[in-house]
Amino acid sequence: MTSNDPRANAAALERDLAEAEDMIRGAHKAMAAGEQLDLAPLGALIAALCDGLADKARASADPATVCRRLEAMVGELNRMEALLRTQAQAGGLQDPGKGGE
Repeated sequence: MTSNDPRANAAALERDLAEAEDMIRGAHKAMAAGEQLDLAPLGALIAALCDGLADKARASADPATVCRRLEAMVGELNRMEALLRTQAQAGGLQDPGKGGE
Protein backbone atom coordinates (compact mmCIF):
# COMPACT_ATOMS: atom_id res chain seq x y z
CA MET A 1 0.00 0.00 0.00
CA THR A 2 1.32 3.42 -0.88
CA SER A 3 0.77 6.72 0.85
CA ASN A 4 0.74 10.27 -0.43
CA ASP A 5 4.04 11.01 1.33
CA PRO A 6 6.96 10.36 -1.02
CA ARG A 7 9.39 9.96 1.90
CA ALA A 8 7.14 7.33 3.48
CA ASN A 9 6.88 5.52 0.14
CA ALA A 10 10.66 5.56 -0.33
CA ALA A 11 11.20 4.27 3.22
CA ALA A 12 8.58 1.54 2.73
CA LEU A 13 10.23 0.48 -0.52
CA GLU A 14 13.65 0.29 1.14
CA ARG A 15 12.21 -1.84 3.97
CA ASP A 16 10.45 -4.14 1.50
CA LEU A 17 13.57 -4.55 -0.66
CA ALA A 18 15.80 -5.24 2.34
CA GLU A 19 13.36 -7.78 3.77
CA ALA A 20 13.06 -9.60 0.43
CA GLU A 21 16.84 -9.65 -0.01
CA ASP A 22 17.26 -11.03 3.53
CA MET A 23 14.67 -13.75 2.92
CA ILE A 24 16.33 -14.77 -0.35
CA ARG A 25 19.74 -14.97 1.38
CA GLY A 26 18.18 -17.02 4.16
CA ALA A 27 16.57 -19.38 1.66
CA HIS A 28 19.91 -19.89 -0.09
CA LYS A 29 21.59 -20.69 3.25
CA ALA A 30 18.83 -23.14 4.16
CA MET A 31 19.14 -24.84 0.79
CA ALA A 32 22.92 -25.10 1.17
CA ALA A 33 22.38 -26.72 4.57
CA GLY A 34 19.90 -29.20 3.07
CA GLU A 35 16.99 -27.84 5.09
CA GLN A 36 13.38 -28.01 3.99
CA LEU A 37 12.04 -24.72 2.66
CA ASP A 38 8.66 -23.10 2.89
CA LEU A 39 8.78 -20.46 0.18
CA ALA A 40 5.20 -19.26 0.73
CA PRO A 41 6.29 -16.35 2.97
CA LEU A 42 8.81 -15.26 0.35
CA GLY A 43 6.13 -15.39 -2.35
CA ALA A 44 3.80 -13.30 -0.23
CA LEU A 45 6.55 -10.78 0.44
CA ILE A 46 7.41 -10.50 -3.26
CA ALA A 47 3.71 -9.98 -4.06
CA ALA A 48 3.51 -7.24 -1.42
CA LEU A 49 6.69 -5.65 -2.78
CA CYS A 50 5.19 -5.53 -6.26
CA ASP A 51 1.98 -3.97 -4.97
CA GLY A 52 2.36 -0.26 -5.52
CA LEU A 53 5.95 -0.63 -6.68
CA ALA A 54 5.65 2.04 -9.36
CA ASP A 55 4.56 4.71 -6.88
CA LYS A 56 7.19 3.72 -4.36
CA ALA A 57 9.96 3.57 -6.97
CA ARG A 58 9.09 7.04 -8.27
CA ALA A 59 9.52 8.33 -4.72
CA SER A 60 12.99 6.81 -4.49
CA ALA A 61 15.94 9.14 -4.73
CA ASP A 62 17.63 6.59 -7.01
CA PRO A 63 15.21 4.60 -9.20
CA ALA A 64 18.11 3.05 -11.14
CA THR A 65 19.40 1.44 -7.94
CA VAL A 66 15.90 0.12 -7.18
CA CYS A 67 15.82 -1.40 -10.66
CA ARG A 68 19.25 -3.03 -10.18
CA ARG A 69 18.22 -4.48 -6.84
CA LEU A 70 15.03 -5.92 -8.33
CA GLU A 71 16.99 -7.40 -11.24
CA ALA A 72 19.44 -8.97 -8.78
CA MET A 73 16.55 -10.47 -6.80
CA VAL A 74 15.04 -11.96 -9.95
CA GLY A 75 18.43 -13.47 -10.80
CA GLU A 76 18.75 -14.97 -7.32
CA LEU A 77 15.21 -16.38 -7.50
CA ASN A 78 15.99 -17.92 -10.89
CA ARG A 79 19.16 -19.52 -9.49
CA MET A 80 17.18 -20.82 -6.54
CA GLU A 81 14.62 -22.36 -8.88
CA ALA A 82 17.34 -24.06 -10.92
CA LEU A 83 18.95 -25.46 -7.78
CA LEU A 84 15.62 -26.73 -6.45
CA ARG A 85 14.92 -28.46 -9.76
CA THR A 86 18.39 -30.03 -9.77
CA GLN A 87 17.98 -31.23 -6.18
CA ALA A 88 14.52 -32.61 -6.93
CA GLN A 89 15.78 -34.54 -9.94
CA ALA A 90 18.88 -35.84 -8.15
CA GLY A 91 16.83 -36.98 -5.18
CA GLY A 92 14.13 -38.58 -7.26
CA LEU A 93 11.68 -36.00 -6.01
CA GLN A 94 8.95 -34.57 -8.16
CA ASP A 95 9.98 -31.53 -10.20
CA PRO A 96 8.59 -28.56 -8.20
CA GLY A 97 7.34 -26.90 -11.37
CA LYS A 98 5.20 -29.84 -12.46
CA GLY A 99 2.66 -29.87 -9.65
CA GLY A 100 1.31 -33.12 -8.38
CA GLU A 101 -1.00 -34.87 -6.07
